[in-house]
Amino acid sequence: MLPLWKDADSGVRVVRLTETEEIETLVGLFEQIAADENWQPDGALRFWLDRSVFFALEVNGKLAGGLQLVRPDLNGTLPCQTVWPEVQIANPRRCAHVAILALDDEFRGQVMLFWRLAVEMWRYCVGENIATLYIEVTPRVLPLYRRLGWPLQIRGDLRLHWGEDCYCCSLGIPEVAEALLRRSERSSYYRQIISQAFRVTIPVREIRRADVVKEAVQVYATC
Repeated sequence: MLPLWKDADSGVRVVRLTETEEIETLVGLFEQIAADENWQPDGALRFWLDRSVFFALEVNGKLAGGLQLVRPDLNGTLPCQTVWPEVQIANPRRCAHVAILALDDEFRGQVMLFWRLAVEMWRYCVGENIATLYIEVTPRVLPLYRRLGWPLQIRGDLRLHWGEDCYCCSLGIPEVAEALLRRSERSSYYRQIISQAFRVTIPVREIRRADVVKEAVQVYATC
């Protein structure tokens, strides 16, 4: 595994998995969560292992959850297009699909843990020149994501996915950075997220114009 970020005070760590055994353990957790939540992936969690990047969240050494990010295949196709084939993805080499982002039951409701995972995934995307993410979102969860600061755009209509009605949504990495930077001007909570993302303490009063946001995103890529 590749350590990405750690907070010694809280015992929270995010890593990128590199070994088959590590990935198998996380996928097993995903399958257990899916069973508990009555999701019906029908084996989909294992369909794209060869082109997936896995991020794991640990709390005091215990696996608490993770995220599976899937790159396009050789034809430039993302997994979401199996359900929404009409969704046109511009420049697929700069896109990826968030197949699953999930926490084990005892850690759910701790929103900052959700952010710790998401931030490291975004840092990876910027470093890999990935500009847009696709993700399936239920109508119940969509407004929750948006309130958290994810500027999700609906790209595909409501359809059955893993046994639930979902929208196919897209999310631009620069737009996420801008949304978080703006929120950090008013919120110490979001300043914690920005601090992790940039690995520095941002002087919030300086982050107010679009050109500054653009520069910040470029710095983000080199962190």
